[in-house]
Amino acid sequence: MNDNRLRTPCFLLDADELRANFRDFAGALAAHFSETTVAYSVKTNSHPEILRILREEGAAAEVVSDTEYRLARALGFESIIYNGPVKEKDSFLEAIQGGAVVNLDSRRELDWLAELPSDGCFKVGLRVNVTLPEDETFSRFGFDGAELAEAVTRVQALPNVRLAGIHLHRTSKSRSLEVYRHIAAKAIQVLQEFGLKPEYIDIGGGFFGHFPGKPGYAEYAAVLAEGLRECGARIIIEPGNALIASPLTFFASVIDVKTVRNERVVVCDGSRGDIDPFFRKTDYFKEFPTVEEGRQTAPVQTVVGCTCLENDRLFRLEDGPELHVGDHIVFRNTGAYTMALSPLFIRYFPRVYVRENATVRPATAEWTAQDYLNGYGI
Repeated sequence: MNDNRLRTPCFLLDADELRANFRDFAGALAAHFSETTVAYSVKTNSHPEILRILREEGAAAEVVSDTEYRLARALGFESIIYNGPVKEKDSFLEAIQGGAVVNLDSRRELDWLAELPSDGCFKVGLRVNVTLPEDETFSRFGFDGAELAEAVTRVQALPNVRLAGIHLHRTSKSRSLEVYRHIAAKAIQVLQEFGLKPEYIDIGGGFFGHFPGKPGYAEYAAVLAEGLRECGARIIIEPGNALIASPLTFFASVIDVKTVRNERVVVCDGSRGDIDPFFRKTDYFKEFPTVEEGRQTAPVQTVVGCTCLENDRLFRLEDGPELHVGDHIVFRNTGAYTMALSPLFIRYFPRVYVRENATVRPATAEWTAQDYLNGYGI
């Protein structure tokens, strides 16, 4: 099956590129640190094929809910990082007792530690609240100030629990090297303030992947090494976008063309919700593989999606080739926060294909009305 025969709308996962991304990032980190863990951010895209490939590569799973924890366990991940403010108590206690890295994010989780067996020896981490120079407001995650000091004291007072690490993930707009330089400096500040000698420092995620003009894996790793190499701790990172954005491509087909107020409107069977669920972007990495060389151009074309939303407008094409019914539109770099945030709105989850070992095969079918009803037991 070649790409031209894919039934649209659909995603195509390039397994080789995903494996290469993981190996490249893991290798960049290992060039500077003796002990490292690359934990894939499951929330970024939890398709089972993606998780299978990364598990085979040796990735850990970074999860932020009971649901994601159970998914990672069901898919055979031996190494799990459990983060986030909405953990369930049962999986929280199970994960700690099972040897997962569990980073506490709330006061209630400190209370739950009292329910661990008194005759055991368990390890936990604390998420540290991090403020970035670029912030317009504060982050709501992690312990800060007096509450961080209290959390450290409470964990250290427990005879059966060891404070094994700190977690410093921060989402940032810039994803710049300066962000990670700042996070590393914050880690050192916390270690010195509380006299900690952790087994691990968890930097979190938020990195760029293969993106033109932006930092790459080696540059991020080098910046982390500047600040943290002498700590002697295992370095954990939790990339999502950096691993999965580039290996996924979305294919749509033109299904109609019409003229509205003298403007050519091109309707495709994909949706902005498929590739831009936050509805923030104004353009995309796009190609028109079925358009032959020399085709007549059009002054302006507005390419719109298949939903009934007025703002389901994908892009405006100026002085581009006239798009006709049946043409494919290919959107590159669509792996992060797309399938995971695709709504059950009008048209359900699209097909997913996998390119692996030089062949393309169907991975999951498009969701039907019956698939939807199955969730309700109907």
